[in-house]
Amino acid sequence: QPYGYRVFDIYRKVPKDLTQPTYTGAFISILCCVFILFLFLSELTGFIATEIVNELYVDDPDKDSGGKIEVSLNISLPNLHCDLVGLDIQDEMGRHEVGHIDNSMKIPLNQGDGCRFEGEFTINKVRPCHTVDFQPTVCVFRLGC
Repeated sequence: QPYGYRVFDIYRKVPKDLTQPTYTGAFISILCCVFILFLFLSELTGFIATEIVNELYVDDPDKDSGGKIEVSLNISLPNLHCDLVGLDIQDEMGRHEVGHIDNSMKIPLNQGDGCRFEGEFTINKVRPCHTVDFQPTVCVFRLGC
């Protein structure tokens, strides 16, 4: 066995005297390098680019909840006195509660200059009937006064 395991070599070397460079081979090589560079740069820009997606999905694991969703709220307002913080609840079914205080607590922050508001309440579930194509750049939270 003069060759041994070398018989299984599928990447055999071609002798240099049998190879010859051509313009077609050079063109294909340059074209492949440009294509590889294009793919690399397009994937790199797709990886670096920031995409902001505004979506909210409410999962309902309890189908027998009677059409209610439990909401827990914990928000810190470092520059708003607790005397000015309140909670208004309004939903699409017509419920509107002003100054909701059941299951809520106000905790002073920053020596009384701020407030942390914690509360729990339930709201009615409604089926969405519209989509939002415009997202505001400024968010306004109405907590009541």
